[in-house]
Amino acid sequence: MFRKFLNIILIIFSLILALSCSANKKKTIEIKEVTPLDKLYKSAYENFENGNYKLADELFKKVEKDYSYTIWAPKSLLMRSYLYYDSSEYIAALTSLQKFKKRYPGNENFVYAEYLIALCLFEQINFASLSQENTELSLKQFEKIIKNYPNSKYASDSKFKIDLINEQFAAKEMYLARYYMKRQKLLPAMYRLNNILNNYQTTIFIEEALHRLVEINYYVGNVESAKKYASILGYNYNDSDWYKKSYNIVEGTNLPLEKQKTKKNFKEAIKKLINLK
Repeated sequence: MFRKFLNIILIIFSLILALSCSANKKKTIEIKEVTPLDKLYKSAYENFENGNYKLADELFKKVEKDYSYTIWAPKSLLMRSYLYYDSSEYIAALTSLQKFKKRYPGNENFVYAEYLIALCLFEQINFASLSQENTELSLKQFEKIIKNYPNSKYASDSKFKIDLINEQFAAKEMYLARYYMKRQKLLPAMYRLNNILNNYQTTIFIEEALHRLVEINYYVGNVESAKKYASILGYNYNDSDWYKKSYNIVEGTNLPLEKQKTKKNFKEAIKKLINLK
C-alpha cells in the first residue's frame, strides 16, 4: 500500500518537474545581437557616399530603430530624407521630412528639413503651360525660410530660388498672353501682360510684355498707348530687339535687329531652363 502511494507521489512529482521545465523553456529570452552604434552609422554613411542608397537606407533605418534615444536617430532620418530627394523620390522625401518635423521639433537641423521640403517642391515645378501648384507651394516654403531663419545659410539660396520662381510665374502669364493673342482674344491677353508689368518687372519677360502691348494697342488703333509702351521699352531696354520691333511698328521704319548682348546670356539660359515654348 505504501509502495503504491509512493509511486503515485513520484508520478505527480515527475509531472510537476516536466511542466516546470516546459514553462522555463517558454520563458527563455533570446538575446538579440545589436550592431554597435558607431559601426552601424559609419557603415550606413559609407554606403551613402558610395552610392549604395538602398543599403544605406536600410542601415539608417536600423539606427533609428535600435538607437532611437540617441542624437543619431534624427540624423539618420534626415539622411534617409536626403536619399529620397537625391533619388527624385520626392513624395517619399516629403513624407520622411514631415515625420522628422513631428518627432523632432526642437532639433538643431530643423531649418535644413524645412529647406529640403522647399527643394522637393521646387524640383516638381511643371512647364509654364501646366499647373503651377508646386510652384506656389515652393514659393511659400522659401518665403517661410527667409522669414523664420533670415540669418541661416539657406536664406540666401531661398532668395535666389524665389527669383527663379517669379520667372516661372511670369512665363505662365506670357504663355497665356500668347495663347489669347493667337486666338484674337485681346482683352484677356492684355490682362496677362499687365500682370507681368505689375508683378514681375524684374523677370526676363518684361521686355516682351511691353512689346506685346505695343502690338495689341497698335492693332486696335490706340496708337498713343502703343507709343507710350514703346517709349517705356526704349527708355529701359533700348538695346533690345523687342524695342527695335516696337519702334518699327509705331514709327513705320525698319531698324535692324541685332543679337542680344552678352549681359542677356544669363537670362536666356534661365529661359531655356524654364523651357518656355
